[in-house]
Amino acid sequence: MDNAFSPVHELIQNRERLDMALKVSGSCIFEVDLIRQRYTYFQNAEDIFHVSSEKIMEDVQAYSTLPPEEYQKEVSSYFSHPDDFAVIDEAFRHVLGGEPWVYEARMRAGNSEYVWCRVHVTPIMENGIPVRMIGVLINIDDIKREAEALKQVSQTDMLTGLYNRSSAEARIRRILDQSSQDQNHALLLLDLDDFKGINDTYGHQVGDQAIREVADKLRSLFRKSDVLGRWGGDEFLVLVRDIADSNTLEEERRQLSTFRVGTGTALSTGFGFYPREAGNFYDLFAIADQRLYLAKKKKGKRSRV
Repeated sequence: MDNAFSPVHELIQNRERLDMALKVSGSCIFEVDLIRQRYTYFQNAEDIFHVSSEKIMEDVQAYSTLPPEEYQKEVSSYFSHPDDFAVIDEAFRHVLGGEPWVYEARMRAGNSEYVWCRVHVTPIMENGIPVRMIGVLINIDDIKREAEALKQVSQTDMLTGLYNRSSAEARIRRILDQSSQDQNHALLLLDLDDFKGINDTYGHQVGDQAIREVADKLRSLFRKSDVLGRWGGDEFLVLVRDIADSNTLEEERRQLSTFRVGTGTALSTGFGFYPREAGNFYDLFAIADQRLYLAKKKKGKRSRV
């Protein structure tokens, strides 16, 4: 019998084909014995996590003797990002209920770097009980990051790098809708005094630079957890989150009142406080906008674009 056609040779060729297919597609296959709580097979983990399949199975074998809930918790911690634990829990529920499931999560092996993956898991049933799970894990990190970058661009004001009007409003509305009555926030509206005069006197490039200077000042004053947006033209808004009371913002108010862009132009501001003065975005915005109008009127400015 020609060895080229022997069952062993064919098996080797099939294994090589599988290895190649997994590498080309950025995928790996795994199998879990659900009864014994043990990973029994992992193929091509190295290409995704840069950790050998043998090392992964050795690591997670230590969890096999834990009670089911503890086992699930430890496996989730080993493989997935903490923010994706709920996604993993849902997948466990479906598989242990006898249903196949597909999910996306940031995955790793031990202490490797997180990689966005799409995971297909299917239970193998015996007498109506899931006894094994077969999984296919596909690396979608590049796709996810590209999509996130495009999403970021769509939400960002190109001149300042702050949120654009629609994104800022949507984020602020969502935060307020999800806030309890014992959380305090402040909505700040501000614009440049006589911005039209800057453009008319110095040109639009200088006007654009003035807008960027305001954006930089806001970034230096407020936290990453706050929402900073360009409302349009020379107008900006900031949601200052989780403040103790209105006095908390005294330093920010002082710095904004003394701030000048390169042309010497000052800012006018208006504040509204949640929930003391308003319980939704539109009412809060109206209060802050009215105070901004009065501040500009007091200065004798009529410069809104």
